[in-house]
Amino acid sequence: MNKTVLALSLIASCALAEIKWAPSYDAALVQAKKEKKNVMVMLSREGCPGCEYMEDVVFEEPAIEDTINKGFVPVHIDTQKDKIPAGLGYIGTPTFHFVSAKGEKLKRHDGGANIPTFMGILNSVKK
Repeated sequence: MNKTVLALSLIASCALAEIKWAPSYDAALVQAKKEKKNVMVMLSREGCPGCEYMEDVVFEEPAIEDTINKGFVPVHIDTQKDKIPAGLGYIGTPTFHFVSAKGEKLKRHDGGANIPTFMGILNSVKK
């Protein structure tokens, strides 16, 4: 019985795991400075198939969620509704910018990516 309860608890905690998005770019920079992390900025828009793939498939992978939550302060910016921070342009969506806590650009990735490719991108810029 105890093993069943433990197994169900583990499954529930994994199902509830999610990326902890910062409420704004400025808040992400403050948090990143405090936690000594880099910032991952996702520029997206409603109805974007690549954005939906990232959210529905890639970000649901536990290893991706864990890597983002432990190594970055992520912030999601809607290109149609939110102000785009200076210097973080895009051609299409999704576009990912990785910046230091000081706002220095570290890397940019245009478009979606599958799980192994995105994990490689994250690993190339995490502290």
